Amino acid sequence: MKHHSKLVILGLAATLVMTSLTGCLHRKKTTYQAYMQNVLDVNYKGSFDGYVKDNDGSEEDASAMYSDSIDYLAGQLINHYSLNNAETDEVDAIFDETAKVIYSKAKYDVSRAYKSGSDYYVDVTVYPMDILNQAFDDVFAYIDDYNKKISAGDFNNTTKEDYEKEFAQGVSDILQNKAADMDYRSPVVVSVKITDDGEYYCADPVGLSQVDASMLAIEGSQQSSGSDSSSEDSSDEGDISSGGETAE
Repeated sequence: MKHHSKLVILGLAATLVMTSLTGCLHRKKTTYQAYMQNVLDVNYKGSFDGYVKDNDGSEEDASAMYSDSIDYLAGQLINHYSLNNAETDEVDAIFDETAKVIYSKAKYDVSRAYKSGSDYYVDVTVYPMDILNQAFDDVFAYIDDYNKKISAGDFNNTTKEDYEKEFAQGVSDILQNKAADMDYRSPVVVSVKITDDGEYYCADPVGLSQVDASMLAIEGSQQSSGSDSSSEDSSDEGDISSGGETAE
């Protein structure tokens, strides 16, 4: 196992397009606010009830969306900790579980819809999870200790797959323990446009990608609160439902 004096920065970049975090072609049935809440809850919390009940979605589709979201984060963590060459079904399963634990701590609020110009928006306030920075020192110490064990010959009679699985499990344990007392950065506000053709509504994928990119604070970054795509001429119209009614 190669010693890493500095961990690779996890690239949850703005170029990310979460195919699971899609908001299109859902029949109008709920307020924009509830609709957005349901989409986020499926992807991050694995909570399907609102999506299935309120948005005429199937539990099968919701489960597939959640799995895609978890698989993506798991893959990013594997890349972050330089375990690409150790990627097996067992390592994938370890980091899938880790991703579920991390995303279960996702924190976000969805505003009532408002009108800006001719378009409607909801603001998603994301509290970036600082798990990578929380875990950095412990993971670094773990890597150092693991490399000492390798140098001492502790794994001479262990297969490469087994010691890489053990290494992956150790990293996962640290992340999951830190996630139990998650730290959050200053909130980031992302404005997501809602397209409505009168029968279906669609959340803008660019806005959804920005929401997703804000969920995890990048290691060593100093994210601060801010607003994305806000407009000076926006007017609060209340949350808009399928019948044009305001939310209660």
